[in-house]
Amino acid sequence: MTSTDRRVVVLSTRDIPGDREHVVHNCEDCACPVSGERAARELPELPAAPLLRAREVVEVPLEPGYFALFSPHGGGGVVVVDTAGRELLETFAEPTPASSVVAGSPSLEQAIRTLVGFDVLHPVGRPPAPVFEPSTELTAWLHVTNKCNLRCPYCYVHKSEEAMDDDVAKDSVDALVASAKRHGFRSLRLKYAGGEASMNAAVLLHLHDHATALCRDAGLGLSAVLLSNGVALNGALVSALRTRDIRVMISLDGLGETHDAQRPTVGGKPSSALVLRTIDRLLDAGISPHLSITVTNRNVDGIADVVRMAVRRDLTFSINFFRDNDCAASFDDLQYAEQAMVEGLDRTFAVIEEVLPRRSVLGSVLDRGQLVAPRRRACGVGDDYVVIDQSGGIAQCHMEITRVVGNVRTDDPVSAIRSGQGVRNLLADTKTGCRDCSWRNWCSSGCAAATFRATGRWDVQSPNCGIYRAIYPRAVRLEGLRILRYARRSA
Repeated sequence: MTSTDRRVVVLSTRDIPGDREHVVHNCEDCACPVSGERAARELPELPAAPLLRAREVVEVPLEPGYFALFSPHGGGGVVVVDTAGRELLETFAEPTPASSVVAGSPSLEQAIRTLVGFDVLHPVGRPPAPVFEPSTELTAWLHVTNKCNLRCPYCYVHKSEEAMDDDVAKDSVDALVASAKRHGFRSLRLKYAGGEASMNAAVLLHLHDHATALCRDAGLGLSAVLLSNGVALNGALVSALRTRDIRVMISLDGLGETHDAQRPTVGGKPSSALVLRTIDRLLDAGISPHLSITVTNRNVDGIADVVRMAVRRDLTFSINFFRDNDCAASFDDLQYAEQAMVEGLDRTFAVIEEVLPRRSVLGSVLDRGQLVAPRRRACGVGDDYVVIDQSGGIAQCHMEITRVVGNVRTDDPVSAIRSGQGVRNLLADTKTGCRDCSWRNWCSSGCAAATFRATGRWDVQSPNCGIYRAIYPRAVRLEGLRILRYARRSA
């Protein structure tokens, strides 16, 4: 931005034409908000009240002369400034009227409006405050089978031949649609899971077709995703998924031996080549799969390779930390050390910086946290997330699927999970170690179930707190570099 008296650069996603801040939320396979696009925010008019720099603004150096700014107490998003823009910001270290700084310069006015719009500056007496958007979508995890063709050591499911039949599937959809209407939700999102959900494909497709008809009649929106290990999605199923607009999430924990070390077949054979074949098959069919990468001590050194592949193929991805569970208790080499995790993520971030996709990664590289929009809880457990097992049992969380709090044939699913006595998904600002932390609305205190398993308490910070604190500024840097690159290309 140029004026006759000084040159100031203040950039945001608004400076990338066509960039509607495409955001991939990090929990396609969990209870977190789903993937989507956020419209470019509108900048406020220049406030008449004196302006002040917001407290605890995170400042991260980019290339020489440029800095990324993130306001942890605001509404999310990163702003890039040059040295002159940084000096402009410091003008407001004490309350200062914007009019005295602008002095008739349109470019300076635009710069200040951007800083206010991204909560880096604020009118005196009106500091940034997070706006927590109410949920309008009910998400349901439908556990259509216990069967699986892999034996992943970190999986929480006790494998068996049990599978959901058509009657249970129909009753589940009936109960979910009725519950969504009763509780004022405007849309329903279904996650078809297992086990390996594709091993019960016929019921899955019947279930989806019934949900499509029922939601249409009820005036509800509907979206769906198949959560799969990607080993055996044949052409007929891929075609059926595309026809029905069912998205696909594929678990891929590395390339070659790195993936195979923690995702072997039932017979102990490698599966990575089969998964890559499925990814190609999906892409050929016009389906761009989302990749879910689970990080354990076994693969922490190899996640950078799969991220490089994903970025180069323009595939969305999410990084998820291993969650301890009863089924994985006998594998003592899965638990990761904090420093090893940070170092592994550093290597991954270096790969992203090397390739630097146009797509933002603020919502996909931070485990259960994100820097897209503030949240009071890390997920929807106990509020807008329902798990239904193969028998129609209702649970609060898929990690706690055996802790049933109702049944679709007798209970209202939303009421059941809201009144259940299982997972206590407390607000982040009520937890010890969180309530005074500037990142609390972004990590949202992490996974409640994992915290309880590690500490025996629901009301304390995540055991991954140190990792989150270390990697969040690195994510701000990545977003700053992305904005700088693509804004320059469009200039």
